[in-house]
Amino acid sequence: MKKMIIAVSLVLTTLLAGCMFPESERTNNVPYENQLTTVQSAVDAYREQSGVLPIKTKPAETPLMERYPIEFSRLVPGYLSDPPANSFEGGGLFQYILVDVETEPTVKLIDLRVSERLQQLQTNINAFRAKEGKFPFDGSLGKNQFTLDYDKIFITEEPVIPSPYSDRELPIYVDGTGQLFVDYRKDVEEALQKTDESPKIGDDIRYLLYKDAPFAPAYSQGYTIDEQGEVVFLNN
Repeated sequence: MKKMIIAVSLVLTTLLAGCMFPESERTNNVPYENQLTTVQSAVDAYREQSGVLPIKTKPAETPLMERYPIEFSRLVPGYLSDPPANSFEGGGLFQYILVDVETEPTVKLIDLRVSERLQQLQTNINAFRAKEGKFPFDGSLGKNQFTLDYDKIFITEEPVIPSPYSDRELPIYVDGTGQLFVDYRKDVEEALQKTDESPKIGDDIRYLLYKDAPFAPAYSQGYTIDEQGEVVFLNN
């Protein structure tokens, strides 16, 4: 069993090393505004007629940005002729989700290649824990945020995720349960500098990222500001 775990980890090392999205994939990552608008109209119409949102049921512990995926079977064919061609259901790269469901349900996208890459890395982490009885933590970023010792999980170069908001390559970290997250703090800091809004301490300010962008900050924890106005993790 241990030999199998090590073998799987070694195979995944090649997939995870360095920048996670080949340039050829990134250039094909095109969200179409008209498709978002069409799905938004369908969601609004469905909600108006049924009183509920056309979403799949997810566990309450599901991270907020992944908690409300749109269920296209509720929209097709009554509100849409077909799922968008760039959606997972239509054979594409994106998952259509809703944000701000309690106030103004808004259609956004998640790039499923992020999910795939994180699942690959999660396999390495789980294999290490199965063998060693602990997670391969390296350092601390916050109260429940930890960097990873990639050498321990057979990864020679720190993996990163291309930001959907900037040209940055975003680092990855884990919480105390070993769950993986993408660190959007640099993007949030930039968005905070550009906005005219004045968020309060304790507000989840991830909306600054997606309010004018088609993508939700997938696999993220909340962010807020501290007394000095600096971006910090929102630890509930």
